[in-house]
Amino acid sequence: MGFLCYLCSDMQKPLVLIALVALVLITASGCDRVRASLGKPTSADIARLRQQKEARAQAVRDSIAAAKAEAERIAAEEAAAAAAAEAAVIRRYYAVAGAFKEESGAQVYVDKLRENGFKVRTFDFKSGLKVVCVEGSDTLEVVRRDLPALRKIGLDPWIYNTNQKLHKEI
Repeated sequence: MGFLCYLCSDMQKPLVLIALVALVLITASGCDRVRASLGKPTSADIARLRQQKEARAQAVRDSIAAAKAEAERIAAEEAAAAAAAEAAVIRRYYAVAGAFKEESGAQVYVDKLRENGFKVRTFDFKSGLKVVCVEGSDTLEVVRRDLPALRKIGLDPWIYNTNQKLHKEI
């Protein structure tokens, strides 16, 4: 403050006083007025540009999310179609883990087999039983290889030959 008093009291230096007044006016009028007079963007212009940039970035994120969702939907449809096609194919031999009157009993075995890494197939037999099998094969030797692994997890498997036609048609 002492410096300002010195400047104000000493009128011999009018340029310093004019510069001080100009500085005060510039500070009081804000930076935007000066920036606008110099052709530079003001704070409102900068804020608008930031909003536009964020809107473009959000549009890109939305587009990517939509593309990912569409890709996941297509992949799920393809997987479902492949599973349906695989389910429609009946192999000649299956290692049977169990046969059940109740769906709940069959589901316990289905879960147990899947937990142990087996691919599971179920058949509805004409007798009314729901038969839980391990993925089949057209060769008996391949199915026989699954029997020890099924016994190891506490099951008493047997082999079903689909040529016997005990199951209902799919």
